[in-house]
This record gives sequence, structure tokens and C-alpha cells, in this order.
Amino acid sequence: MNRYIYMLYFAFFLLASCEREDKPVNVGQQSGEAISISGAYSSPQTKTTLNGLITSWESLDKTGIYCAQAKNPGGVVGVRNVEFTALTPTVSSFFDGKIFWGAGVHYFYSYYPYSAANSIKEATEIPIAIPATQSQAGGTYSHIGDIDFLVSTPKSFNPLTEGAATPVDLVYNHVFSMIEFKVLIPQGTTKFNKVEITTSTATSLAFTSGVIDLTQSKPAGDALYAITGAAGSTSSTLNITGDCIITNNPATSAGAMLLVNPGNHTGGSFTVNAYTDLGVTTVIRDGIFIKRNNKYNLTIIIPFIDLKTAKEFGILSGVGVSSAGLSIINDMDVGISPGLRAAITGFPPATVVNGAIYAPDDSPGVATMLTQAKSDLTDAYLIAEAAVSPAPAIVAGDIGGSTLTPGIYKSLSTLMVQAGNLTLDAQGNSNAFWVFQVADALTTIGGVGGDIILTNGAKAENVFWQIGSSATIGDNTSFKGNVLALTSITLNSGATIEGRVLARNGAVVLTSTNIINKPL
Repeated sequence: MNRYIYMLYFAFFLLASCEREDKPVNVGQQSGEAISISGAYSSPQTKTTLNGLITSWESLDKTGIYCAQAKNPGGVVGVRNVEFTALTPTVSSFFDGKIFWGAGVHYFYSYYPYSAANSIKEATEIPIAIPATQSQAGGTYSHIGDIDFLVSTPKSFNPLTEGAATPVDLVYNHVFSMIEFKVLIPQGTTKFNKVEITTSTATSLAFTSGVIDLTQSKPAGDALYAITGAAGSTSSTLNITGDCIITNNPATSAGAMLLVNPGNHTGGSFTVNAYTDLGVTTVIRDGIFIKRNNKYNLTIIIPFIDLKTAKEFGILSGVGVSSAGLSIINDMDVGISPGLRAAITGFPPATVVNGAIYAPDDSPGVATMLTQAKSDLTDAYLIAEAAVSPAPAIVAGDIGGSTLTPGIYKSLSTLMVQAGNLTLDAQGNSNAFWVFQVADALTTIGGVGGDIILTNGAKAENVFWQIGSSATIGDNTSFKGNVLALTSITLNSGATIEGRVLARNGAVVLTSTNIINKPL
């Protein structure tokens, strides 16, 4: 009898063992195991910290996770906007947060930066915006702010086949595009204050608000996400709130990052205004195709002409200064280098008001001062001659009767202002500048037309005439700007100048009753 009982017990035990071995084990669902989240970028995009084209998370960056199949702490199914925090400042980081596996295939959606207000939102209705006017603290790119918006590519994950302990790796990408502006100055330093970019096309660069659907697949690089309910603008502005110091070295010059809405902007041109303590530089580019999730670089060279010590002179000459009448130089000096005082004639009856006349043979100290001023004039001349940003517009012959907006204007031979007045229109920007690059001579005829007229905030101080040979300012001309001539400068009878006449190698000649006023 006992033998039969033992046999039945053994058969039951064997059957039970076989049943346990044949039964599948649902690891994720049975254990309620926590879901591990990691995140990376599709390089070379940018986020909170820029280092060349290498990007990384910052520790404590927060992203919002959506997964309808996952469980919240407590076992409630349906994860909506759960906060996950980056653990390391690396390109790929693990995130700290608590959600758990539920049943079946899981679908994950995520966005950055996290907002607690989105906890009442579905993954299909996340608020999003690029303000038309942005701000950045100085030259740092760290944490540009909520405008630096990213979404992860939708991710499906099955814990049964891929392993419940395997991290869910989310790849983040920008909804918007980013433009990095680098501003360079030929010499010295200055401060970058603001940049404006405007497109002539109808496609928006920025908008005030809208809604994005995180569940949609990542579109092609040249396509927009479907952002609904957004009012658009064809321009965007970045205000720099701290010191953003620019230099002549791209490696050390601070930059600024501006987010824009991507899309097909090839239908027209872009106008970029870069504001510094020295004024504004305007750059116009043909239509650009801005792809979503890309970073673009735009380098702007300020063609600012710094006269340095030569700025103190209304007249500076290489070989002589002569006056045949009752000319007046107001609030500036007269100098010659390397000539001697004997080469300065006609003073009096010509007079210098609130200034002085200097020659190298006055004293060793004066000679040194004049040598430096002449060197600074030469440097300014060469910088004006080489200026290429914004791209020079070609002019030729007689430009009298024209109206010119700020920029660089290049003549490949002689240039005249004779058929009428030349108007320089600053368009309301008092920092606007003009550089005229004249390969040969400049000649004006005043009286019946041929004056230089400044309008809408234009300043004579910001107008530079780089002349490859000699300049002649005609009878009774009212001239504006700083004349930097390679050889000589002649002011005909009655000509007046708000500016300076600075000749590198030749003489400056005042013929009769000429007035030179310090430019404002």
C-alpha cells in the first residue's frame, strides 16, 4: 500500500515540475519592474550648451515622458508628463524618474524642457512657442531657455522581447532651427547688443504660440512639424542682456544663438542687422533653405573704420597744407607728417578754432604724436579698402541724384557726384554707416547739385570715403564724411565739409573760404 502512495506522490511531483517549466514567465508584467530611460541627440544639433558642433545634456535637465501603456507609481496605467531628470552632462544621459512596465508593446513620447503644466495635456497637445523677440545672457549659450524646444522620435518597445531591464533609448531633435551669429571686428573689441533677421517671404520665421503633436514621426529635414494654432511673423530678434564682447578672432569672439522656424525660405532674401556699440551692420543674403533641426552659422564682419588718434585732426597731410583764403577749421587740429612746419602755409589768414597746428619739427614729442596719427590713418585706409561685409555694391560714374542706404559701395575707377545731390538715408538708424571704396579719383560739383545730404538719422561721423588717388571737392559743395585719400585732397572755392580731409602721401589744399566742421 505504501508503495502505491509513493508512486502517486512521485507522479504528481513530476507533473507539477513539468507544468512550471512549460509556463512562460512575463518578467516585466509580473515584477512591475521600473523602466530605465536614456536620451541622446542626433548630432550635430544644439541644445543647452554649445561646444563647436558637440552638444550635451546638462545635469538636472528635465524632460517630460508620455506612455499610455506604462504604469505610474501605485500601479495606475497611463503615464502622462512624468518628470525625468538628466543625471550626467554628456551627449547621451540616463534619466532619473519612476514609471513601471505595463502590458504589451509600449509607445514612448517625450519633449524638453519639462513643464508641470503639461500634466493635464495629452501628448498630442503640448503648447509650444518661439517668441519673435528672444533674449540671451551675454555670450554664453548655456540654457537659452524654454525656446530651446526638443522632441524625441516616437519609440516603440516590447519588454518581453527586448528585455525589461534594457533602457528605452530616446533620440531627441529640435523642432526648430538655430542660427549662430559670429560678429568680428577688424581691430580692437566692442560689444554685441542685438541681432535682427527678417525674410521677405511669407513663410514664418517665428510665431507667438501653437500646439505640437509628440506622437507624429520625425519629418524629413526640410519639413515642418505640424504646429497648429500659431500666429506667424517673418522676423525674429535676439536681445543680448549681458556683455557679449566681440573681437577679430572667431575663436575668442562671443557669439549669439537665435532660434527660427524652419521651412522653405528660398523665395526671397534675408536681411540681418547686427547691432554693436559701434553701430549696426546690415547683411543681405539670398534665400536660404532652413532645414528643421539644423544649426547654421553666419559670420558678420563689421567694416568699422577706427581712426584712433587721427580722429583729432580735421586736416592731416603727408607733404603740405596750404590755404589761399579765410578758411576755418572748427574743433579739430591741423597736422603734417612727415613734412615740416614750413610746408603749412596760409595760417593766417586761415584759422583753427578750438584746435592747434602741429608739425614734426615742433618738438620730438609732437613728431612722435604725428607719426602715430599718420600710422592710424594708414591702418584705417587699409581697413576701409578691404571691407567686404556687408557685400559691397558696385557703383560707377556719376552717382549724383542717387539715394543710398547704409552699406559698402565700390567704384572700380573714378567716381563723381555731379548730376545732383547724393542722399544717404539711414532709415531711422543713427548708427548706420557708409564706406565708399573708390579705386581712382573722387570729384564733386556743388552749387547746382552735387552736395552730400544726410537724412533719417545719418551722421557724417559714420561716412568714410576711401580714395585710391586724389579727391576734389567742387565749388560751393556741401560735403559730408571722412575723406581718406592715398594722395591729395583739394577743396575748391566755397566748399564746406562736415568731416575730415586726411591725405596719406599728398597735400591738402584749401583754395578760398573753406570751412571744415567736426563731424557729429
